[in-house]
Amino acid sequence: MKKTGWLLDCSVDQEKQALTLWIKSEGKTKGYTYRGFQPSVYVSTDLMRSMNWSKNDILHAVLEHPKVVHTEIVRKYTSVYDAERSPVLQVFTTPDAQREVARDLEKLPGATVFHADIDPVHQFFIAKDMFAFGRVEFELRGDEIVDVECLDERENPKYEIPELEELGFEVFVDTEQIFPRMEDGIHHIEVYYRGETIRIEDEEERSILYRFQRIIDKIDPDVIFTRRGDESLFRYLSLRAKVNGMELKLSRDDSPLKVTYQEPQSFWQYNRIVFKSGTQVTLNGRIHIDRGKTGMHFFSPVGLEGVVESCRLALGRPQRVSRMTIGGVNAAVQYYNAFKMDILIPPVKRNPEFLKTLNELASIDRGGLILQPRPDIYENVAECDFSSMYPTLMVNKNISPETICTRTDCPYGREHCIQVPELSFKICTRKRGIVSESLKLLVNRRMKFKDLIEEGQDAKKYEFVQNTLKGVLVSCFGYLGFKNAKFGRVEAHTAVTAFARDVMLRTQEIGEEMGLEMIHGIVDSVWLQAEGEVEYDNVVEFCERVTKDVEIQMSPKGVYRWMVIPSSRLHPSIAPLNRYYGVYRNGGIKTRGIETRRRDTCLYVGDCQKEMIKTLSRGRDKAGFLEQIPSTYMVCQEYINRLHDDDVDLRDLILNSTLTRNPHEYRATSRAAVVAQQLVKAGRELHAGQKVRYVMTSADSENPIRRVCALELFDESTRYDPIAYAKLCERAFESLVPAQYLNLRKETDPEQTVLIKNM
Repeated sequence: MKKTGWLLDCSVDQEKQALTLWIKSEGKTKGYTYRGFQPSVYVSTDLMRSMNWSKNDILHAVLEHPKVVHTEIVRKYTSVYDAERSPVLQVFTTPDAQREVARDLEKLPGATVFHADIDPVHQFFIAKDMFAFGRVEFELRGDEIVDVECLDERENPKYEIPELEELGFEVFVDTEQIFPRMEDGIHHIEVYYRGETIRIEDEEERSILYRFQRIIDKIDPDVIFTRRGDESLFRYLSLRAKVNGMELKLSRDDSPLKVTYQEPQSFWQYNRIVFKSGTQVTLNGRIHIDRGKTGMHFFSPVGLEGVVESCRLALGRPQRVSRMTIGGVNAAVQYYNAFKMDILIPPVKRNPEFLKTLNELASIDRGGLILQPRPDIYENVAECDFSSMYPTLMVNKNISPETICTRTDCPYGREHCIQVPELSFKICTRKRGIVSESLKLLVNRRMKFKDLIEEGQDAKKYEFVQNTLKGVLVSCFGYLGFKNAKFGRVEAHTAVTAFARDVMLRTQEIGEEMGLEMIHGIVDSVWLQAEGEVEYDNVVEFCERVTKDVEIQMSPKGVYRWMVIPSSRLHPSIAPLNRYYGVYRNGGIKTRGIETRRRDTCLYVGDCQKEMIKTLSRGRDKAGFLEQIPSTYMVCQEYINRLHDDDVDLRDLILNSTLTRNPHEYRATSRAAVVAQQLVKAGRELHAGQKVRYVMTSADSENPIRRVCALELFDESTRYDPIAYAKLCERAFESLVPAQYLNLRKETDPEQTVLIKNM
């Protein structure tokens, strides 16, 4: 009997030694056993090159392993650099034993085991071109699937998302402690379903848990949302259930709630430290999405739409994909193409950096092109930027580890070579590189989503989706140079920046040919001025010429009435490269790098700066801007006065910081360090990468502990330091006005104090 439905997930059934496909059909989700796929690993070993072992001897020896289903000798590329395929041993295992077999095969003489890190479900999705949340047709024989086929195309941007039963819940602990302990009982549980809140409360904790279990069984959700479910919530629930002599069963296969525990990790990622808890909860038949964990990474999938799109890209289980880093999604896309191109995935990176002289390093490691602007107020400025510049360069120029050619004479002929600007090596185009091939889908896909957004088709949905793709594409350049990227290479990384610098120089030349002066440029964005008023049609023509010349899509973002590039606090004559704001001709306001965009700014200071920008926006040009400076400073003073009048909600003054090290490792008494010490003393466990929230209570106190108060330690006696927050408001004002114009604030009231010396 053939049926159709939505494939929501796939898991490994340890007892049946098979896969379980969780399919939603006719409004119900059910798990079906599927025995039609066995994962495999590939082995290169000295035995295959030995004269003492025949091929049959090797095959029979490996088949003696109880978990090995089948084995054969095949020919694959064992490295991206290989020109010819090599014979390797392909070993098929039962889905439950792939890792175990891989570990045993590593004991063979001179063995290298490939694909061991690609789990059975991931292999199944790749082999069948299948993905979670895709439509499938399947044939049943009893409760087992004998054949399954995906009906959706992975490349198609127009796809439906199945209607899912979604449920969220929160547990409230009965405790008088500041931080609840595992020993504290449950006070009540709130379940959030279809816009309603179901409150589960009882005198006995056991009854609360039983009622919670019954609600889960009755609603039968497809997706369970939690906050900090991996880190602490499920661990707490599991312990409370054990104390009450029962087992919580949140998976659809009735397996007890299981929390796997590993040591937590703190690591640097994209110039910031990130914390990753050691615990993780994966449900079978239901999708557990930890909102606290998906929000951990800068470009993690936002909303279920982002998770659905990431599943199509990474071809993994939804619960794993929602916890992936953007580098992990990049790697998964590359693994898919490696499978299709017969390239084996090595256990460790095999692309070491070539030795270079000091002069070579200086010429290579220069990054993208940045034009240093002057701090000032600029009128009639056009802003344009490239769409996915680095990924597009990698696709167009075929930049990949195996396409880098360092030889003086290319063995395949000069006609296949592209010279890398300013560098001593070339790019070979005779065959498609794995990285460039992997990015081709992502770049084209994002362009299609942008077109759908412009057409107004499900704009909100596609905005979520294209933002997910944007995050993955942003990471691809950095991942190419990442030390652990299995298909990464430093020379390829530097080739991208070399081509990018060349593109920006060519863009500047085209602008000058059209009478446009580039006043600022950052890697893939430019800001232009003309002698007279900038016409939008001219800006469009400029973008079209650049797009045609460099083969990367450039688009106008708008024309500013005025745009401000502020001064550095330390060096007023120098402009920070990542800070600017302005007002478009249509009245829209854009801000970058200033307090309103910073995560460590409290709500009150952010609101203060927003009001100041609104006041400045009344000016139609530079002269109008300068006229509004005194009024803007008056806005700042009004906010400061409210602070001194004790007329500010404490919650609006909460600041947050990310710990850059473990609490006991701090030597200086920074605010973050003091808050961390307060929380540890109160019983909270903290690690580097986690955030702390606090208010400044006496910022200039000689006693560091009195300078700040952690949010969790607030009480009725907590008071903020108005002088400290007044300084933040003043700093927010200074961030808006270039240093040479700060003295204009005195025009409203000559008695006002000048914040810094007049220039």
